[in-house]
Amino acid sequence: MDTRPVIKSITIYPVKSLDGIVVQKVQIGNGGSLVHDREYAICDENGKYVNGKSNAGVHLLRSDFDPEQELIAFRHETAEDWHSFHINNDKALIDEYLSGFFNMPVKLLKDTNGRFLDIPVKSGITIISQASLETVSDWFSGMPVEETKARFRANLEITGVPAFWEDRLFFEEGTAVEFKIGETILYGLSPRARCIVPTRHPQTGEAIHAFQRSFSMQRAANLPNWSTMDNFGHTYHLSTDCYIPPSEFGKWINTGDEIKIIGKKILA
Repeated sequence: MDTRPVIKSITIYPVKSLDGIVVQKVQIGNGGSLVHDREYAICDENGKYVNGKSNAGVHLLRSDFDPEQELIAFRHETAEDWHSFHINNDKALIDEYLSGFFNMPVKLLKDTNGRFLDIPVKSGITIISQASLETVSDWFSGMPVEETKARFRANLEITGVPAFWEDRLFFEEGTAVEFKIGETILYGLSPRARCIVPTRHPQTGEAIHAFQRSFSMQRAANLPNWSTMDNFGHTYHLSTDCYIPPSEFGKWINTGDEIKIIGKKILA
């Protein structure tokens, strides 16, 4: 099958664990992450994240973010009215709203250097193919593709390739796969190991029974024969973690950019 991997869509998640927004292009920030991606995080009094792993109530919190107007808005999944705030001028009001939502004291914190990523530095961006999302959706009785996308929360969705093509962007521990998106160089490091979050509906928190076991069995049965997934211990993985080197800070990734694999690179 001829392949021409191209960026189909770009999604950033301004607040860790909350809703994503689709953008046409995105800049690489100075911390090796995407500008505005996981720029904010909700934390409790002990500084621990209030996220989908620790608090299922996160799934019921809808959010929207306008970086140009510096506005952020929230609402409960079952409500119609949004509560809008200026991200810089209304910090106390934001914390008050979120504390009321979670029924405990929390704060919305900011970091522009990628500290709130699940894997800071080593995974500044995650990549998945449209075909992978469609295939996984079929495993779960035709789950809507947009729902599958929201469960796994990758930044870049690519088209022009078969399912799990993104497995070509990793090899084994200590060896990266160097590739380009447009004029931006990245290093694919590993498949993204998954947690409890994808087992739950992204808007309601309702869990699918035995999701992880079913997913892992299907992933193993559909593993491409060239994939090196066996090097990473199990098959509850989806999407590829990529490192962005400092030489690429300030560059842009655009919808429509083509992906070209350069080759393996031994990490120091």
